[in-house]
Amino acid sequence: MSYKSLIIAITEVSLDRAAINQAAALAARFDAHLTGLYVYEPPYYRYPLAYPNIADIDPEAASGKDEATLAAREAFDAACRAEGVETNEWRFVRGETLNTLALHARYADALVMSGGDLAARLAIVSSRPVIAVPEADRDRTLGQRILLAWNASREATRAATAALPLMIGAEQVSVLTIDAEGSAHRDLGDNPGADIALYLARHGIEAEVRRADSDSVGVAETLLTEAVEMNADLICMGAYGHSRLRELVLGGVTRDVIDAPPPVPLLLAH
Repeated sequence: MSYKSLIIAITEVSLDRAAINQAAALAARFDAHLTGLYVYEPPYYRYPLAYPNIADIDPEAASGKDEATLAAREAFDAACRAEGVETNEWRFVRGETLNTLALHARYADALVMSGGDLAARLAIVSSRPVIAVPEADRDRTLGQRILLAWNASREATRAATAALPLMIGAEQVSVLTIDAEGSAHRDLGDNPGADIALYLARHGIEAEVRRADSDSVGVAETLLTEAVEMNADLICMGAYGHSRLRELVLGGVTRDVIDAPPPVPLLLAH
């Protein structure tokens, strides 16, 4: 089991360098094909009234020859050279950012990009796992110390299976259940975390089970604290177990983790 096709989504090179470097390192680790995907969204897509004349659009930006796009291409090529990723390609695409990225992601094993709300939204609409890398995460090795946030939900299950290639070669894998006691978490069974740990063991992955109570600080903060304590370099979690709209209005774990922001990369699946 391995990743064989990865995409690095580039939207702003000044913010995406950490993600670009991590994507190249992952491609080298799995001998995977890496696609650098730069999406140019014409401003009239979002502000049609401000651009009544399409001819007003910068022709260099629209053709991928502007300074920002060329800098992104240079960063992508440099990362591939540094990691020895020979099977790579560059794509410049015009279109609406979310749907264009989602469409291309469906033909890859995972999408790598900078963290933020767009990454979580892509996990929903693309049906592919998204690895969201914090801007400051440039030198850390990704996927050697993995924390799986487990609540036996559909979303958490998809995150766990999407992360299997990373877990198989990891130094440490921990399964974390939070507030697992009580009737609200009957799906976790009498020994919370044990069932998913057994599933991982059948894939040759030795996972420890950690249990925590959120008390008054909340689930998201408890999750991030546990990640720091175990020196995790990747958190795997389901994204938006409730609807995104509900989390935007009422709050939720996904929203709280993204807004924190997280100190380490996230693997998000929906």
